[in-house]
Amino acid sequence: MQRHKKISELVIIGWVIICLAMAIESLAGTLDSNAERPAANRIHYNNQELFLSGSNLAWQYFADDIGPNPNTPDMNFFEDVFSKFAANGGNCMRLWLHTNGRNTPEWSGYTVTSPGTNTITDLQTILDDAWSHKVSVMCCLWSFDMLRQQYGSTITDRANAILTDDPCQQSYINNCLIPMVAGLKGHPAIVAWEIFNEPEGMTVEFGWKDVNRVPMASIQKFVNRCAGAIHRTDPNSKVTNGTLSFATSADAGSGNKNYYTDSQLIAAGGDPNGYLDFYTVHFYDWMGTPRSPFTHPYSYWKLDKPLVVGEFPPPPSCKGCGTTPFENLYKNGYAGALTWSWTERDSNHASILGQMNAMRTAHQPDVEIIKKK
Repeated sequence: MQRHKKISELVIIGWVIICLAMAIESLAGTLDSNAERPAANRIHYNNQELFLSGSNLAWQYFADDIGPNPNTPDMNFFEDVFSKFAANGGNCMRLWLHTNGRNTPEWSGYTVTSPGTNTITDLQTILDDAWSHKVSVMCCLWSFDMLRQQYGSTITDRANAILTDDPCQQSYINNCLIPMVAGLKGHPAIVAWEIFNEPEGMTVEFGWKDVNRVPMASIQKFVNRCAGAIHRTDPNSKVTNGTLSFATSADAGSGNKNYYTDSQLIAAGGDPNGYLDFYTVHFYDWMGTPRSPFTHPYSYWKLDKPLVVGEFPPPPSCKGCGTTPFENLYKNGYAGALTWSWTERDSNHASILGQMNAMRTAHQPDVEIIKKK
């Protein structure tokens, strides 16, 4: 009897040990799951967690909305845009700045000497007007157009220099970028500084016809060093990069690679502060459904930061977007939707404004910018 009792006790103890082991394993799995959970699907801005809902301006005058031209910026134009965005619940506009470097920054040969006359004051004027309407601005510095051959060798050669030559690159960072960020530090309208628009278009690996090319490693280094300078100059600033497609901004999916992770950027440029705060990706129908944000949720891409879809064509040209592409992206876990483009000749303002308005109606707490008194 005593022997049977001891066996029973041993059996019970064994089951307790097994149950404890299973519980510990389950808890560990939960912790691992939490550690791998996708990043929050909002952009922290103005002490809020926002879904960016808006459009690309991207310019009124290509590469010439700020800087030495005394006739820019055209504030009647900007006032009209911002007031329409505000009236329809839009909270973000993407604005291109240097673009191809034709008018800003100021150059001496291949060396950048300053942001250029009126560059900072013109941008501040635009930002002030945006903030008066509770609209944020994504400030995009450069585009692949900086190496587009049609703009001539003066533009492309000096642009190539700041992309590939360390002293020339540092002249841009020291004499233009840092003064711009310092001069506008803390401006409430700046949601982020964006280093490039679709830089892959000027790369050896992915470049387009009639555009000069540099290696992707040069793009990564430039992003890293510019981001580091921005973060040190204004630690509260956010930095992003307007990536062409998921081919270069996600490791998930066939043939894709994320060139913009912290480790990739820091390895390329060596600046530990040179990271992105959130990702921005573009999508057009020619990229196909395998790389469409409209047919894959944010979680599919297995990214470690929030993701804004920074360009996409408005309906009816956007295949697979549905009648409400903003709502599609919102429900699928993305951090923003910025349609292309307010100033294209075939742009559909009614569609763009309607999308913003629908987002405000359905998700006001996630899109309305609240100004502190």
